[in-house]
Amino acid sequence: MKKTLLSFLIACFAFVCVTQAQINVESVDVTMPSDFTTMVAAGRATTDGVWITYSPDELDEVTAIGVGMGFSWGSMFPASVLSPYAGTSLTQVGFLDLGDTQFAGTYMVNIYLGGDTQGETLVCTQSFELTGTVGDVVEIPLNTPVAITGTQNLWVMYYQDGSVAHPAPAAPDLLGDPNNRWIAIEGLGWYDLASVGGEGYAWLLWAYLDDYDLIGESNDAAAVYPNPSNGTFYLNLGKGQWNVEVYDITGRKVYENQHDGLSTLDLGQCQKGLYFLKAVGESKELTTRIVIK
Repeated sequence: MKKTLLSFLIACFAFVCVTQAQINVESVDVTMPSDFTTMVAAGRATTDGVWITYSPDELDEVTAIGVGMGFSWGSMFPASVLSPYAGTSLTQVGFLDLGDTQFAGTYMVNIYLGGDTQGETLVCTQSFELTGTVGDVVEIPLNTPVAITGTQNLWVMYYQDGSVAHPAPAAPDLLGDPNNRWIAIEGLGWYDLASVGGEGYAWLLWAYLDDYDLIGESNDAAAVYPNPSNGTFYLNLGKGQWNVEVYDITGRKVYENQHDGLSTLDLGQCQKGLYFLKAVGESKELTTRIVIK
C-alpha cells in the first residue's frame, strides 16, 4: 500500500499586507489504495477527446493542502496551450480526492475565461458532492460545456467555503509552472501557492476537452486510429481509393494524397495540435478531427 503525507496548511492572513501566509503544518500518514496511480491514468484514458493537465500519470507522492477559511484552488491553461484545440468544448473536470469522510459534503467547481492573474469571466459554476474516499478519482461532467476558442486563458478552480476545509490534492511541482499553483483566498485575492507557504507543490487536477463532431460530419472512430497519435495514424476507410486531405485549425491544407482503404497516414512532419481530416471515396465521405500529441 502506498503512503502519502497529508498536510493541512492553516493560513492566517493579515488584511493590511497580505503577502505571506503564516502557516501551522500538521502531518499525518494516510493509506492510499495501492493502485491509485493506475486509477488516475485510467480515468484520463480516452480516444474521443483530449485531457489537459500539468499532472503526471505516475505519482510517487501526493500531499493534501487545506486552508482554514473559504478558498479556491486550481489551474490556468493559457490560450497558447489551448489554441490547437479551438472548436472543442470543456465538458468534464477531475481531481484526486485526498479527504476522508469528515470532509464529505457539497463543493463547487468554477470555470473562468480570460485574465492573466485571476479568472476574469465566470462562465460555469456547478456544485458536486464528495463522499470522502481517500484516493478516489473524482470526475465531474459539466452541465454547461464551455466552448474553447483558443484565444482566452481557461481557469479550472474548485471552491469550498470555510465550513469544511477539504484538503486540495497536490503533488511535487516537477514543471515549476506557476499556472498550476493558483489559490484564491476568499476576500483576500489570488496568489501563487508557493508565495503563501506551499513551496514545492502544485495542484493535481485535469480537464477534458471533448472532440464533438461538427454539424453534418460523419465521424467513425474506428476509421482513423489511434487518435490522439504521435503523428502516425492508421486508416480503415473501406474498399476503393480515397482522397485524403488534412487541414490545420486555420484552414490551411497541410496534407493531401491518395490512399487505399487500409493504409497508414504519416503526419510526423506536422506540429502537435488539432487537425481536420477529410477523406472522399467513391460513395462515402468522412470528416473527422485528429490530434497529434
